[in-house]
Amino acid sequence: MSFLYVPVMAAKRGEFTALLNLRSSASEKTIPLFELPAKKPDANVHEKTINRTAINAGKAWGARRAFLDISKWSSDARTESGIHVLEYAFAQFRANSVIAYPVVGYDRWDDPTYSQALKNIRKSFPVPPCIRLDREAIQQDMPDFSYFSDRINDIMASLDVEHNSCYVMVDFGDVATDSVPDVITNAEMAVTTLRNLGFSTVIVVGGSMPVAINEAVDIPDAEGCIPRIEMMAWKAIFSGSKDRKIIFGDYLIRSANTVEGVIAPNANAKIRYTIGNQFFVVRGHSKKLDSLTLQHKVLAEKLVASPHFMGAPFSWGDSEIFNCSIGIREIRDHTGMIAVDSNHHICAVLTEIYGHQQVITSIKNLTDSN
Repeated sequence: MSFLYVPVMAAKRGEFTALLNLRSSASEKTIPLFELPAKKPDANVHEKTINRTAINAGKAWGARRAFLDISKWSSDARTESGIHVLEYAFAQFRANSVIAYPVVGYDRWDDPTYSQALKNIRKSFPVPPCIRLDREAIQQDMPDFSYFSDRINDIMASLDVEHNSCYVMVDFGDVATDSVPDVITNAEMAVTTLRNLGFSTVIVVGGSMPVAINEAVDIPDAEGCIPRIEMMAWKAIFSGSKDRKIIFGDYLIRSANTVEGVIAPNANAKIRYTIGNQFFVVRGHSKKLDSLTLQHKVLAEKLVASPHFMGAPFSWGDSEIFNCSIGIREIRDHTGMIAVDSNHHICAVLTEIYGHQQVITSIKNLTDSN
């Protein structure tokens, strides 16, 4: 079945709750990329934690397709049993009914333990992999076509997979300070290069949410909008190409540069609400001053009263915000709000992609008939 959207997300409780509460019509058009959460700095035992993550993934996304990556780990990370972390996690996700596809980090391929783990996975599970290209690969390696094609062809041959049977991801990471024309130029160059190598489906990914909320709205208890550069770039590319195999991807409502495991005692309450081409950010203040439960109700009231609110029936996330605003639902922590924001985001993005495709296709059909 065709898909429209690849959200790159942490394999964590908030994101799983968002997925669990999607309507089937949204789930069917989405293939998430799960990032296995990084190990804690002092952890020496990993299998139990990975098992727990895989079980939760199965409850939220069992019998559905997902990409699995370990970019938060070192490329040679192994469990206490000596098994490569990617190989171990992949088997656990599969055992819990997630139809997982392995992600191949282009920048990590030269590590022999990493590439061997991927070869082992391909032998046990002959499913399509997804090659993930970072910004350095896009901007430094791709222009040297001979060098780039040799590296790609080596990966493909080693994994015994044909180019047109493999997904490829062009991941720009944080694009918050990039210009839309620059992202378009680089993405179109990448798509052309990859198509010349024989790839069919190309996923273009970026994220515009800054790491710190004060970079989006600099005053506590205020609201503001920030542009979603990645969406504006994808729309422009689709408008020119009408190519449905250039798939949109982003980092949900988090920053592409989010650092895990940081304790933030002064973290602000916030709602990151996705609207056309932008995020509408409703910022509270430090949780040291007022509880998140109290602040989330006030922020939900502001959002519901704004012209941006899409209505409680739009998604599970929207119904949670509405119920929070009228005091019949409490959202007590950041994880709860991540679930709400992410669920709304996925539904809003799918609506935006589908709507844009319909408009552009209709214009083309009208032009062709004249």
